[in-house]
Amino acid sequence: MGLERFANATHLLNILYLGLGASALCFVTWNLAVKVLGAVKTSVYIYMVPVITVVTSVLALKEPVTWVSVMGTFLAVAGLFLSEYNRK
Repeated sequence: MGLERFANATHLLNILYLGLGASALCFVTWNLAVKVLGAVKTSVYIYMVPVITVVTSVLALKEPVTWVSVMGTFLAVAGLFLSEYNRK
């Protein structure tokens, strides 16, 4: 597990993608969402991450849709709607 693994272009590009794409870009967009929506409303939408993960894995990775992923997606969306429901 030495530094020679970074000589492989694929490994290096994966680390750059994770560092710049997944970490830095997500951090910036999260802070922008907090600025626009506020901290409380933005924190509610963190529960959409599993839903986005399921949809992306089906579209990008051609993963099968299982009943567990459908139920998890349904429960996440239902929880989001319940938390945002206003009884006026």
